[in-house]
Amino acid sequence: MYGCTMHISAPAEAYQATHRAVLEVIAEEGGGEGLILHLAYATEQGFDLTEVWESKEHLDAFNETVMPKAMARSGVPMDGPPPETEEFDPIGVMAPRAFASDAMA
Repeated sequence: MYGCTMHISAPAEAYQATHRAVLEVIAEEGGGEGLILHLAYATEQGFDLTEVWESKEHLDAFNETVMPKAMARSGVPMDGPPPETEEFDPIGVMAPRAFASDAMA
């Protein structure tokens, strides 16, 4: 498994627009294989995004295929600072059921 947390200096609305676009791209074209956990939350600086993937190669494939299309579709500008990323090796993940925040409605 491979995990990372990205600290992103952008408003939560940028996350929401990008997340919707990612879901649209995946629904239309597929992608996102290997994702185990996706968690986003607001911070004082913007938002953090923590993900766990089956492997780093799965994340790299997602970033090469899905993310460019989703970013173009979302209309979120890419002119801010690059996210600070912390990588980690997960030692356990438990997700008994899916949960969607009402903020995504």
